[in-house]
Amino acid sequence: MTTIAVLPLDDRPVTYDLPARIGAIAGATILLPPRAWLGNLTRIAEREKLGQWLLEVGAKSDALVIAVDTLAYGGLVPSRRSPDGLHDLMAHLAPLRTLKERHPNLPLHAYSVTMRLSNSDVNEEEKPYWDRYGKLIYRWSFHQHRFKSSNDDEDRRIANEAKAQIPAEILEDYLETRGRNFQLNETMVRWAGADFFTTLLLTQDDTSAYGLNIEEQAQLQQMVTTTQVGDRVKIYPGADEVGSILVARALNQLHGRIPTIAASWHPLDGKRVQAMYEDRPLWRTLRGQIEAAGAKEVGDEARADAVLAVNTPSAGQGDLALRLDLEAPDSPPRNFEPLLLTLEAPAKPTAFADVAYANGADPRLMPELVRRVDPWKLFGYAAWNTAGNTFGTVVATLCCAILPEADREALDRLITERLAEDWLYQSVIRPELQQMKADGADWPTLHATLDRRLAELWAEYFPQHPARFETGFPWGRLFEAAITLRD
Repeated sequence: MTTIAVLPLDDRPVTYDLPARIGAIAGATILLPPRAWLGNLTRIAEREKLGQWLLEVGAKSDALVIAVDTLAYGGLVPSRRSPDGLHDLMAHLAPLRTLKERHPNLPLHAYSVTMRLSNSDVNEEEKPYWDRYGKLIYRWSFHQHRFKSSNDDEDRRIANEAKAQIPAEILEDYLETRGRNFQLNETMVRWAGADFFTTLLLTQDDTSAYGLNIEEQAQLQQMVTTTQVGDRVKIYPGADEVGSILVARALNQLHGRIPTIAASWHPLDGKRVQAMYEDRPLWRTLRGQIEAAGAKEVGDEARADAVLAVNTPSAGQGDLALRLDLEAPDSPPRNFEPLLLTLEAPAKPTAFADVAYANGADPRLMPELVRRVDPWKLFGYAAWNTAGNTFGTVVATLCCAILPEADREALDRLITERLAEDWLYQSVIRPELQQMKADGADWPTLHATLDRRLAELWAEYFPQHPARFETGFPWGRLFEAAITLRD
């Protein structure tokens, strides 16, 4: 049996549990450190313990998947807040060098999330000053970069106006933090050039077409090209799903396989839409995820091992969590019939990715889809957060589900949990809880309502597939829920 050790990005279900769920589909054993050692919204991971854990599991693993941000900073959120200098961060990565010395042939699949640039005044995951200057920093970053491309005086005016409102010491601190993170990623590319990593993914969290993060991406891509490591270093949008993608990549490489996947877009023109929080059209985001998993996209379904059916928006994504642009996906109205026919009678293994909206499944499509399509005949399903999160989850699932030794029971469990979370929670229940919270409901009431509504909706839509769930709010907020199928 294949054994893969995974050092997750933090303790959330999508970063901790999901890679193990996906690995189980392929019959792999996934080793994880104790969840309590990992970081979260307020806690820094116990990096010394995790470094020692990596050294211990290296001797009994066929491959390792490593979140560099966890070992260096203590997690994803700490990577945006940490005061540590580059020297201290590199010291925390010393166990990786020891691991490589002890096991020079052990495949190391690593990833680092390039520092995001959030267009909001919410400091929940940022430094304290973000609630006052976040949008101004974003505005300055975006327009100063676009000015370099367009030479439009309006961009220069907007950038200068925004910069003038940001205290010099705040901007200096922000740029120092970005510079440190960029230097760490440069170092990781150099390590990859020295054959230290089997794979290195530098993924982009919450981005747009312009900004400091896009400029950094271009510089890193140039470095990848110059050092000729493009076969094992990939730069593309993603974050929380990357551990799962690397589990799939490790399994594909260990099995000596390069699965071929054909995308079936519905509507077809939707593949050209630029997703929210990303810097490229949907088709490029999907291709990046397929390549990151060690698979290959092909244009002809007849030549593909599997098909990925995609529900796309008409004109642009909406955001179901923030209640933004909710009319855009159906303007003009979409015809779901071709998609439903594709899923009803697939000619070969077919998975389904729903990216019409960010942060949840398409609320107009799903009731009709589950009436006509048996979700447990699919080879993967997801519809959560960004398009990159959804695509990465489905691609990783599909790569594992088409292996000859795939465990259908494990796949069915994953599909069940994703239906409960991506559709019923994110699209239906969460808006109800958001309104209740705004009206003053406390957390016990919100949790009880989640349990009640999830049971009601599951019984309504899936009476032939009874299920019971354990639920919770792991980070004490409504943005994500922990929804686990009871055994």
